[in-house]
Amino acid sequence: MMKLTRGQTMDDATRAAFASGRAEPSLGLFIDTLFQMRGISETEGEAIAGAALEGEAPAELSPNALDMALAAIERGGPKKPKAKLIYPELAGVPATLQDAILAAESRRAWGWAGRGIKRLPLISDGATTAEIIRLEAGVKIPWHGHKGQELTLCIFGEFSDSRGTYAPGDFSISGPTIRHQPVAHDKGPVYALAVTDAGLKFEGLLGAFQKFFGG
Repeated sequence: MMKLTRGQTMDDATRAAFASGRAEPSLGLFIDTLFQMRGISETEGEAIAGAALEGEAPAELSPNALDMALAAIERGGPKKPKAKLIYPELAGVPATLQDAILAAESRRAWGWAGRGIKRLPLISDGATTAEIIRLEAGVKIPWHGHKGQELTLCIFGEFSDSRGTYAPGDFSISGPTIRHQPVAHDKGPVYALAVTDAGLKFEGLLGAFQKFFGG
């Protein structure tokens, strides 16, 4: 497990590990958002990524690689007025993440995930998914474990779990040995960017429903 707060910096090994995930859209979004919130420049981020990928074996391009490249080129053209975010609290998040949120909101509505909890799926590439989680003030996510790895980056508001308190720019890494219950602070809504590669394991009644429906 890992928790890094805004006042701390990542060592080279951690940065390289994150940078090596840039090839996957969901991890790339997480890394770009984290670097922007931490004040790590694009040049430094690319240098970290380059160093991390020097020893990597070549990988096949994803089927939509050309579409993604053309979309990136198009973004560099004349700017169109942006659509309005459904939740104005997200207006201050990095532009890369804002674009992903707006694109997701144009395709689907925010989904209900429990009392005071909403989620907006952003990217799904195979087993790995990226989504925004929204918690109303004081709301607790049910106790849960993890089938694989979960990366969680606080992007607005504050929440806590047994490992500490998370403010914008703080993130955690949770693996199969971690069980926790994130709780939103009472000051207002909380938003987090979450990337998972195998889903969550809920406990109690919710866990029973999850098993019954094959989750």
